[in-house]
Amino acid sequence: MRHPARIDIVPSELKAKPMHDEKVFRIARAGVAIDVIEYGARLQRCLVPDRHGVIADVVPGVERSSDYVERGGTMGAVLGRYGNRIGYGRIRIHDATYQLSRNDGDHTMHGGAGHFGTRWWRGAVHGPDSVVLELTSENGDQGWPGEMRARVVYTLTDQADLVIEMSAVCDQDTYVNMLFHGYWNLGGHASGSVAEHLLKVAADRYTPKGDNGLPTGELHNVADSPFDFRAPKRVGTDLAATGRGYAHNLCLRDHQEGHCRPAAWLLDPVSGRALILETDQPGLQIFTANSWSNLSGKDGAVYQAHSGLALESQQHPNTPNTPSFAPKLVRAGEMYAHRMVVRFRALGAEGAGAFFND
Repeated sequence: MRHPARIDIVPSELKAKPMHDEKVFRIARAGVAIDVIEYGARLQRCLVPDRHGVIADVVPGVERSSDYVERGGTMGAVLGRYGNRIGYGRIRIHDATYQLSRNDGDHTMHGGAGHFGTRWWRGAVHGPDSVVLELTSENGDQGWPGEMRARVVYTLTDQADLVIEMSAVCDQDTYVNMLFHGYWNLGGHASGSVAEHLLKVAADRYTPKGDNGLPTGELHNVADSPFDFRAPKRVGTDLAATGRGYAHNLCLRDHQEGHCRPAAWLLDPVSGRALILETDQPGLQIFTANSWSNLSGKDGAVYQAHSGLALESQQHPNTPNTPSFAPKLVRAGEMYAHRMVVRFRALGAEGAGAFFND
């Protein structure tokens, strides 16, 4: 384990408990502050005020990079080369078939064993408002073709918006689906279940899964299903109907490549903390941390199932092997880009109606 210095440029009133044995990049603007670490290019803390100005860290996580290394998992990480599942760990590009690392039974998850969330990225503060992290993935890494140079930029704007931009360039034709696997708990990371959070998603359809866990290739209407969040709904309303909890991909409406538009609205009614997620991707994976059980977290917190909600903008799972999802190769030398914007809000007790119509 390396022990570089801390980089801290946050106002003193927003400082959280210091971390040790790692480099922590902190930036703060407009009352919001974030900590980013190099292991997995993770968002490790996000400090946001409530309707009374009380600040809380709204991202579940653990204290140190060494904890992430020892425990595994994907909390707060940027994943790749290809987030979510690739069926049976196989892709075909032109006339060649590539066998990828399989780390999810018969399938490849998030790019394979040793995916980007398990790597030490190279980070640096860029000006007063951004953290830039870079990673090189060699040709043949987890079975993927070509040398890839990946980049993540976290930026806080003067409107208290968190912008996460993921990009990559490869020297061979390939598929790419980098995604941010952060969890949110707007009551504060230690506040318990997110079942009472209100969620709205701009999705009329979802991708049903077969018995093998892969999407069938069909697109089903969300009407009369647990996946209908077209109007604001408690996350816990239909949680039991999903089995252990949500781990499903919704198809965002009005997708245009390269165009960022509102995709999800999330509100904690108790604190008034809220966020609007915008993205340029066609899908949104909603995941309610279904396997968490007595998980030791930051500041002495203990996380249980449903203590966090991941909203992962992405391409649909297994797109390279699903013709109906219109897979698209990223050509050699072409820039892959994925942009998401998290717009934080603090709402008064009567402000929910206008927020969900924003």
